[in-house]
Amino acid sequence: MKKVIEAVKSVGTKFSLLALSVGSMAGVARAQSEMFGENRIKAIPLLGSGTLNDLIGKIITAVLIIAGVLAVFYLIWGGISYVTAGGDAEKASKGRVAITNAIIGIIIILAALLIYNYVIDTIAT
Repeated sequence: MKKVIEAVKSVGTKFSLLALSVGSMAGVARAQSEMFGENRIKAIPLLGSGTLNDLIGKIITAVLIIAGVLAVFYLIWGGISYVTAGGDAEKASKGRVAITNAIIGIIIILAALLIYNYVIDTIAT
């Protein structure tokens, strides 16, 4: 059980870092494409009806949603662990740490989403 918990923590951290890095890189790529005036880089059409920018936006949104869902499940697990500690200080401490880490993860995910949306909205105008 302990290894599963450590794996969930590790995956949640990696999703948060991936979301932040992909979001910042997509904003840079889009900013560069709109900086060149008349020689502006055209949107790359994909097989479907969208462009590469749309695909990147959908991937970033999906990663942030998955990371958010995992963080909420981790928060619930930490709460259940804390409530069911039954006076065991070690279990209660692990529950508190899990709750704290989950809240920090949720804040990071929300910050990544806000930064991504701000960059995209700023570039689009």
